[in-house]
Amino acid sequence: MQPEVKVNVLLVDDYPQNILALEAILDCLGQNLVKAQSGVEALRSLLDQDFALILLDVQMPGMDGFETAKLIRERERSRYTPIIFLTAFSPSDNLVFKGYSLGAVDYLIKPISPEILKSKVTVFVELFKKTEEVKRQAAQLKMQELQMLSQQHEKLIALGKLAAGLAHELNNPASAARRATGQLCYKIQVFQALSLKCIEQHLTPTQLERILELKRDAIEHDKDLDSLAQSDLEDELTDWLESHGIANGWKLAPTLVAGGIDTLALKAISEQVATDTLNDVLTWLEATLTVTSVVNVLDQSTDRIFEIVKAVKAYSYMDRAPLQDVDLHEGLDNTLTILGYKQKSRNVTVIREYEQNLASIQAYGSALNQVWTNLIDNAIDAVGSGGTIWVRTSSEKDYVIVEIADNGTGIPPEIQSRIFEPFFTTKEVGAGTGLGLEIAYRIVVGQHNGDIRCFSKPGDTRFQVRLPCA
Repeated sequence: MQPEVKVNVLLVDDYPQNILALEAILDCLGQNLVKAQSGVEALRSLLDQDFALILLDVQMPGMDGFETAKLIRERERSRYTPIIFLTAFSPSDNLVFKGYSLGAVDYLIKPISPEILKSKVTVFVELFKKTEEVKRQAAQLKMQELQMLSQQHEKLIALGKLAAGLAHELNNPASAARRATGQLCYKIQVFQALSLKCIEQHLTPTQLERILELKRDAIEHDKDLDSLAQSDLEDELTDWLESHGIANGWKLAPTLVAGGIDTLALKAISEQVATDTLNDVLTWLEATLTVTSVVNVLDQSTDRIFEIVKAVKAYSYMDRAPLQDVDLHEGLDNTLTILGYKQKSRNVTVIREYEQNLASIQAYGSALNQVWTNLIDNAIDAVGSGGTIWVRTSSEKDYVIVEIADNGTGIPPEIQSRIFEPFFTTKEVGAGTGLGLEIAYRIVVGQHNGDIRCFSKPGDTRFQVRLPCA
């Protein structure tokens, strides 16, 4: 068990015997009694020590108790230190008022009752100890908060480096896949032309043109059938194919239905093509449509991968100087690309309202992208399924303004003043750290000398970021 910490009590009196008397009364409290025989000595003691209480004699030569108290109150360190005035004379109302106006908490008239003095001093000693304990706990909590912030910041930096590194590593294979897909599309067209020669010798030019027209229509067909309707049409098409002697008709049916080809289209083909050629024509058509569909999916997928890699590289400002000219629209678009998966999974609509020719600014691009990420991610969580988010930009005198708005339930007025505090969150336990808005505030205000504000009511929550142009 740690020994109890002693606190300082300052005894000020120009008569040594009075100080000895005070010491005799207060010694049993076990605190550190500091003595001063003048106002100057008292002020000197207050320069480098904190006191739980000052017992100050009013009548002193040179600088009296009132003058000493006034100077004590003018110093920041001792401005709120309790003062009890000691006097051998019964003070008038004017003197009492003057003493209280200078910050006195009480008057004691000599000779002083030992029990009363000890009782009053004990109260202020305990109050001082509790105050110091609260300060110590607050400082400890602040240190823990700073450590957690530092750890969170380090994790974000590490995650950013990892994302940038992965984007760099994926960039070459993504580019190669994109080029390969383009080459594959060309080669497949060549193979399709060669395979067509195998059946066109059995077709008239009119029949061939009809088959090619049907293929083009099927490729461009908008596949908007629900699963039940798709299944019914497949069954109908399978029955038709089997009734016309087409082998493995059930294999051809799904692709033909997806291309919008129904029994009427097949009947039209069968009327123009010989029965022994129909099987080859439909097999070629189904294979062509399947390959085209697969290649289209591959092409779209590689394009999507390439765009995501490009967005991640731009988002992290990899291989660029930290402070540079920043295109805010590019940063916002890259952030929306990266959060696109979450937006689409919740069916959230994003509306961009960008000011044309918005000026670029000198800023830390990667840090600002972190701000946009936190604000947009919060907005997606706030609106829920089917909500709408607006991303707006504008300019005003020497500032550019970015506004992230949503039509969610809003932030209750009683907590709006706390949303930028560290570790404060309105989300469920485990759903948020309470650091997103605090980090955004530090980046905008501390790093960019800007301003971030929140305006919220049900159905209309707006976070407005103002950044200086220069």
